[in-house]
Order: sequence, then structure tokens, then C-alpha cells
Amino acid sequence: MSGRERDALARPAVRTALISACVLVGTLVLAPTASASSGEGELRPGETLQSGEGLVSADGSQTLVVQPDGVLALFGAEPDPRWVSGPAEPGSSLVVAESGDVTLTAPDGTVGWRPDAPATVGSRLVLRDDGNLVVLDPQGVQVWESGTAVRPSILPSGGVLGPGDALSSPDGRHTLLVLDDGDVALLGPDATTRWSTGTEQPGSRLTLREDGNLVVTDPDGDRLWRSRTAGHPGSSLVLQDDGDLVLYDAAGTAVWSTGTVIGPSALVSGAPVAVGGQLTSPDGHLHLRLGPDGLTLAYDDAVVWTAEVPGATGLAVQEDGNVVLTGADGGVLWASATPGHPGATLRLEEGALLLSAATGQELWRVDVPAELLTRSQVATDCDDVTAPVPQEDTVVTASGVRVHPCLADALDVLMATARADGIDLRAWGWRSSSQQIALRAANCSPTEADPSVVTCRPQTAPPGTSRHERGLALDFTVDGKVLRAGSPAFLWLTEHAADYGLENLPGEPWHWSVDGW
Repeated sequence: MSGRERDALARPAVRTALISACVLVGTLVLAPTASASSGEGELRPGETLQSGEGLVSADGSQTLVVQPDGVLALFGAEPDPRWVSGPAEPGSSLVVAESGDVTLTAPDGTVGWRPDAPATVGSRLVLRDDGNLVVLDPQGVQVWESGTAVRPSILPSGGVLGPGDALSSPDGRHTLLVLDDGDVALLGPDATTRWSTGTEQPGSRLTLREDGNLVVTDPDGDRLWRSRTAGHPGSSLVLQDDGDLVLYDAAGTAVWSTGTVIGPSALVSGAPVAVGGQLTSPDGHLHLRLGPDGLTLAYDDAVVWTAEVPGATGLAVQEDGNVVLTGADGGVLWASATPGHPGATLRLEEGALLLSAATGQELWRVDVPAELLTRSQVATDCDDVTAPVPQEDTVVTASGVRVHPCLADALDVLMATARADGIDLRAWGWRSSSQQIALRAANCSPTEADPSVVTCRPQTAPPGTSRHERGLALDFTVDGKVLRAGSPAFLWLTEHAADYGLENLPGEPWHWSVDGW
């Protein structure tokens, strides 16, 4: 039984919505108190949580507490909070006013925090079983969320993921997402793509068939990609904390994986690495691997540094702080020449291999050349993006759209704001050059009068000029259909999109970009 399972069994089944909290030697102890007026896991108009009180989700797995220091904190199974409101005054209270305004209010009446949501009479604050804290209007429409919902990490036999659906690793660092453009992407901790199916048909779905085959199909049911694992009925697809997406058969044997393991990032004395093992930086780009020919440091696929030591069977940090490669007989074949520093740690950071003493003193390091640090070279100002960008220079936003990083934050806020206003926008973003070429060929043809003149229906930019290729354009949809002029979503964008740096391309109600092209 895992530690997490033991914790779940040990946790009391709290069913009341209000709890009192006592802080004893830094440990939050929760004891249920009676408060029928608040219901399970929600705070209604006219109700207040005082300092030391909180909400508990219906299944008892999530807790929202007004801490004695005034901070509103959301806890799941882990000891650290999953979300906090930010600095606040001691003795603050969480209040849902009759007007629907939700505030964290200090004893002197100062508002320390409030959700970015319209105040509507009858609104209420709800703590859901999935870990999301939401504000619902009187009709039950979500107008604000903390964004802390825990997605499942397992797709069972027969399970389906549609556009926008996702799996998350239990630690929340890795996400498998079905994008609206049809691609199925595995995202690492920095939101970059570590693996994808490469499918390009909007509306596609990922299905784990009962015969064990994992497939991507288009809206017509035609297969676009498969894992070739038929013959393993009862299989499950699991997204693990190490970043690997693995298909296990009914007996628990791995029959397929993406091979995207992100190993530990640090090595200490007493924990050697054997041949085939590796350390990986937290962002998943930098790898230190021990192979049959020695040690290799690589940034993605580019080799940065090597210690060519054929016959090495182990990498270790010795008790004296020396990093060594040892042979089968235990003899030292290579060393970092850093003895005299007991307690030293070898670790990978984002861009460097570093050996540090217990005091924090830097003993030895290898830096990744600046030209390889592609993430640091990506433009932060959309005005500086003047040409198509490769997929590795894009990110997938929290709303599930692949765009250039310069547009990501604004797009997430736009989508959340639209949702709060009752507009459930979805979008297609970045497009590869090959996709643009294919789209141009499908939509455009020479005119009969002059073959040198090309007409396109709808308008389709020549390859190399599309804002989609730069990750700076969106094709918005609602309910799987592109926007129409005069629709509520189009009117909402017409009023609000400029606030987020987007302009509409005349003649295409669905197409919005940073410069209107």
C-alpha cells in the first residue's frame, strides 16, 4: 500500500462543511463542528467563515481554511496548500454577501482578496471534490475558479478523451491533453510538448479500445494514429509522476509507453546510478545519462559534455563529495576531483550540471551553451515574432490551445473571462508549415482567366505568412463550430478581444490575431 493510500485511510471522513482549526507546532488539526446552515462544501449568501474555520468537500478529500494569519488556503491530500489567496491580515473572515460578493475581509473591514467574478445576488462559493474552488451564480453557472481541479491520471479500458479532455500525473506536473486541433500532446512541467501523436484533424478523440489498442480517430471515426497494442484486453493507460505515459495490460505489465521518463534531478551520497540510469532537470530538457561508454550530458538531443569511460558501471557521489564513475570491481575510473566536501549534491538545473557542497558552495559545474537554451531565446513580445516558429517554441495554455508563449497568458485570461460571462470559447492556435501548405492546397485554386491568379475560399494565407504559423492567431469555436458574425461569442469578442491584444480578420468572424491578419 502506498503512503498516499495510507494517508487516505487515516484521514477522518469529515462530512460537515464547517470545521474549526487549531495550529499546534505548525500542524493544522481539523475538528468538525456543527453548522447545518452552511451545507457540505459550500458557503451561501449571508454566511461567513471566521478565522480558524473552513469548508470541506463532500467526499472529505479537500479542505478550505481561513488560517489564523488571515490567508485562505486550499489543502488536498498533500501537506502543502494547493492554492492560497495571498497575504492577508490576521483574523480575516471569508464572507459571501447577500449581493453575491465574495470577499476575504480583515477585522477593520479592508478587503484583502476577492475572486475576479461579477457579484450576482444568490451566488455561492463551492469546494468541489476534484479540488476546484468555484463561484456559482444562481443558475449554477461557474463564474470563477481557482483552477486547482485534479484530473484523473488513468484512462481505463473503453475510456475516451475528447477535445479539451486531459489526464494529469498524480503530482500534477505532467499533462496529456487532446487539443482542439486534433493533436494529442504530452506536456512536461514547463508546458512544452514532450510527445504527441502528430494528428491534425480538429475534433479528434483518443480512445483506449477494449482490445487494448490506443487510437486517435477523427470525427467520422476514421483512425489517424494507433499504439498497435491490440490483443491486450482490459488494459489501462497511466500518466505517471515520472512523466512517462504507459499502457499496462490486465496483469500490470507495460506493453507500450511514450518513453518520456523524467528521472530524479539530484544525486546524493549513498544513491548510485547504474548503467541505463539518468538524472533529468526539472523542466525535462537536460539529461545526465550513464551508458556503456561513459557519462553523457545532453540538452534535448544535443550533447553538451561527455566523460568517455568505457566499462563504467556506476555513477556515485562519495561521502567525501567526490563524484566518481566506478567499474564492475568497484574501482574508480573517473572522478570530479572534489574531495573534502562531505554532504555534497550533484544536481541538474535548467541549463547546468552543478555539484554543490552542503554549505551551498559551488564545487564544479557544466553549463549548457546559450545557443541551445531555446526556451530562453523565445520572444516575449509578440511584435518580435515575425516568422513561423517550430512546435518546440510554442506552449499549450491552461485552456488547451497551442500558441506562442507571448500570447499564452492573455489568451488564458480571455477564455476564463468569456466563460465567466457564459461564453464557452474553444480555439485552434498554432499551425505547422506543412499544415499551412496542405490547407492552402485544399482551399485555393488558379482562376480560369489567369492561372497565375489564385483564389481561396475561405481566405488562406500563403505558407510562411500565416499568423497561425507564428502561434499568434486563433480560430475560435463554440460547440465545435467556428464563430458566425452576430453570434453571442462573436459579439463578446468584438467588445472584449482588444483588451487582450487580439483583432478580427474582416470576413472571418472566427479568426482573431495579434494584428488582425
